[in-house]
Amino acid sequence: MGEFNTVGLEDIIDAFSRREAATVEAVPKMLKAGADVLIEAQRAEAQAMGLNETGGFINSIKATDVKGDDTEKYVEIYPRGRAKHGNDRKGDKSKVRYATIGFVAEYGTSSHAARPYMTVANEKAHEKVVEAQRSIWESETGE
Repeated sequence: MGEFNTVGLEDIIDAFSRREAATVEAVPKMLKAGADVLIEAQRAEAQAMGLNETGGFINSIKATDVKGDDTEKYVEIYPRGRAKHGNDRKGDKSKVRYATIGFVAEYGTSSHAARPYMTVANEKAHEKVVEAQRSIWESETGE
């Protein structure tokens, strides 16, 4: 019967374990750093497209906490909360969601042209988001 011996395999296993631990620590920080950059970009683009008529809409663009499980982590960035007004045109006095205002602005209606603040901001900020996340990765893992 043959015999199989390895030398140095323990070092490789240790290196992979250290990298996994660094990844678990780094990914939430990377997501938060990228979200901060994207939030500012979306707010600036919304301001540039004139979406400040409702007052609080621009400040309502925020990120959620890091969500997910052991295999997937993510954050969501969208307008959160409710405006201080309803849809007066329809006689609705309930407070309209900022997410609804953002959706209508992004895609438009039959009577209002689309003002795709989110799409434009996401495209413009892509490289900055990646760079912010990369810098966190490099500082956390030493790579």
